[in-house]
Amino acid sequence: MKILSPAKTPEEVRSVIHAGAGEIYCGVMPASWRKQYTNMVSPNRREWEVSNMADFGVLRQSIAIAHAADVPVFLALNALYTEKQYDALRDFVSEAMGCDVDALIIADIGLLLMVKEMGWDKDIHISTGGTTFNNETVQFYRDLGASRVILPRQNRLSEITAIAEDANDIEIESFVLNRGCKNIDGFCTFHHGVNEVRIPLWWRLPKKWHWDYYLLNCMKRLPLSVRERLARTSMFGSVGACFLSYDIDVESDTADATAKETLHRTLRDNFNLFSGLDTCGACSLWQLQAAGIDSLKIVGRSNPLQKKVRDVEFLRQCIDMIPSCASAEAFCDEVRAAYTKTYGFSCDSWCYYPAKDAELGPGEL
Repeated sequence: MKILSPAKTPEEVRSVIHAGAGEIYCGVMPASWRKQYTNMVSPNRREWEVSNMADFGVLRQSIAIAHAADVPVFLALNALYTEKQYDALRDFVSEAMGCDVDALIIADIGLLLMVKEMGWDKDIHISTGGTTFNNETVQFYRDLGASRVILPRQNRLSEITAIAEDANDIEIESFVLNRGCKNIDGFCTFHHGVNEVRIPLWWRLPKKWHWDYYLLNCMKRLPLSVRERLARTSMFGSVGACFLSYDIDVESDTADATAKETLHRTLRDNFNLFSGLDTCGACSLWQLQAAGIDSLKIVGRSNPLQKKVRDVEFLRQCIDMIPSCASAEAFCDEVRAAYTKTYGFSCDSWCYYPAKDAELGPGEL
């Protein structure tokens, strides 16, 4: 299994490769795109300026460094676009082709067809925004010319295994670290770049200096009860509509009190300031390797460099531990210990692939 790491500068590319990354992915949001569409309509589903390379010159330098180490670079173009954006997208792809990008990460089927018409003869990876939940979808994308499919975060281990076993000649990539979300990317229309447009100075500087990362990192060290109250407060503002405080009610004459409380708890726990932060699937690497997963995706293009390097080093350590562990349970124990040692706090069961789902078969609830 290769480790796929984000990077947004040549320095970051060099550092994560040295830490053990076997693949790099990135996004580019040039000034011309921001001027025409604003960052709220990002070409790659990452609306913040700090998440993206500034121009294709930076991309070209980064690719040169990666290729010198025999590491491929994948460019994210994984939004869903309007018809009027296709002229700009055509120029964007032409620039990417001139930079020697190894693969495009795509969610929009229209864009996939367009790049093939433009003569793109390198790999195409289907983004999690392509919403691949079964083998039929994998084969659909393969028939369109895709070489890899990135599975949505919501797939269980049993479903991932079933898909991977029947993948044939297409690669399968799974999420393994950071930024979990209960929303399905391909169906979500929430915008996350509003504050960068509305209050640019007060928003861009904290993001550039990673104050949000350090704040939430400090919160992890607080007692659970304190942390949960802070997570649901509105004092920090909202990065997107999914983090706003909603009043929830169940309009049903038949729903009992337990059902209503379950709905309230699910929405409260899964959509707040702290939800999804540093979600981890490292305990499942044993099963993912056995399933034949080709690549492990680390989310976090906006993270500081030290976090990106630490994530790669942690996963490299976990992968190297697999042969020495006698069972999946023993491996999980070793991974949890390594997590605490690496990050300075326990994982707190923020799992991509929760143990409670392990006994469920594909499609079961």
